[in-house]
Amino acid sequence: MDRNVLLVPRLDRGGRPYLKGQVTSDNPANYTASTIATSQKQISASGLATRYVIDDALAEDSAIALIPTLQRQIAEDLASAVEDAIINGDTGASHQDDIANWNIRDRWGSSGLGGSADHRRAWIGLRRAAFARGSTHDCSSFSITELLTTLAKLGELSSSNKVIITSPEAVVANFFKLTEVQTLDKFGPAAVILPGGGQIANIMGMPIVMSRFLGADMNNSGLFDNVTKDKTGMLIVSRDSWQMFGRRGVVVEQDKDITAGAINLVATERVTFNTLDADATKNVAYGFKMSI
Repeated sequence: MDRNVLLVPRLDRGGRPYLKGQVTSDNPANYTASTIATSQKQISASGLATRYVIDDALAEDSAIALIPTLQRQIAEDLASAVEDAIINGDTGASHQDDIANWNIRDRWGSSGLGGSADHRRAWIGLRRAAFARGSTHDCSSFSITELLTTLAKLGELSSSNKVIITSPEAVVANFFKLTEVQTLDKFGPAAVILPGGGQIANIMGMPIVMSRFLGADMNNSGLFDNVTKDKTGMLIVSRDSWQMFGRRGVVVEQDKDITAGAINLVATERVTFNTLDADATKNVAYGFKMSI
């Protein structure tokens, strides 16, 4: 992104062909005109920030190089926040999940959850998008049939370049039971379709990727309500439809407050996650209510 807000023109529908008429007089009829449909997509970058306050004496006395270690960790914090928001983000005034009480896998701590600055409010994530687009499916009786039914929710995009994102629990309790699943030792070099790693299995040409941020504490509706917490789910995503937009990459900065003997370590990033597809396009499907 070369600016904070991008306006991307979009062709929603092309023209319609009609039968070509014959010339039967000196004043022939014009070809029938068709109307195309265009629109515009607005992409706005979100800023994410993490801040550590470190005692300067602790940094001096540490047996390890504390500051470089924390610099690596603070950058990893942003990566985790982005992954969480990709799956669980929601920009609505009332988040679809009870994020004020959702410390998923004890990653974020018990304080500061659910407020206006919660990273899960940065953009619309894949689960929320599936609900909004009407592409969810009850997978309580998980089988290859249920997987195909969920895939069919993508309509014509079911033949696109897809990836399955699911929880570690769903992989072990559900996917590994399917005879159609090929594990890494069988499909071998095909793993290069996901550079950087993460793929642990394959089914019908779709890589299966585990994410710790697809929770195993959902209710029967596929949401986190802090009451019923014994279900998980999976996402089938059209990879060509969803993109990360970057205004600025991760920047880690350090400053010392000599009046307090404190070192401030701050990591920031300006990115967003979005799709250029129309709002009604079913480019992600969410299979919920999976047992673990």
